[in-house]
Amino acid sequence: MKLKKQLASLAVMGMMSLVAASSAFASGVGYVNFDTLVQSHKDFPKVSAQMQAAVKDANEQFAKKAPKMKTDQERQNLGRELAQNLSKLENKLIVPIEKDVVSKVDQVRKDKGLDCIVAQGAIISGNENATDETEAVKALLK
Repeated sequence: MKLKKQLASLAVMGMMSLVAASSAFASGVGYVNFDTLVQSHKDFPKVSAQMQAAVKDANEQFAKKAPKMKTDQERQNLGRELAQNLSKLENKLIVPIEKDVVSKVDQVRKDKGLDCIVAQGAIISGNENATDETEAVKALLK
């Protein structure tokens, strides 16, 4: 009876060791070129055009208002204000695109059973085993 318990315990420990060992092997690492994906997003051309128009408008405002200002400090404040407005607009327009890209990257990671997907260039060592998933994510963004 004691021998049966020991054999059963040994079998359970062996199975647990096998499970632990198999989970220790990584499913894989993928990488993507995040900038390429953002620029490939279907909404990027529209956002880019909006930003170009906003920059042009800010430059025109500065050119119109700056000569009427008496001090360099006033001109610097105007420039800072216009730059902050552009930055806020850029964040408002780009963040939704970035979130969509991240969700598509996560979808590819799950679909391919990868442990993680990192930004291209983030892997210092071991990149010969990593796969480029940029095109797979790009396909989902269209």
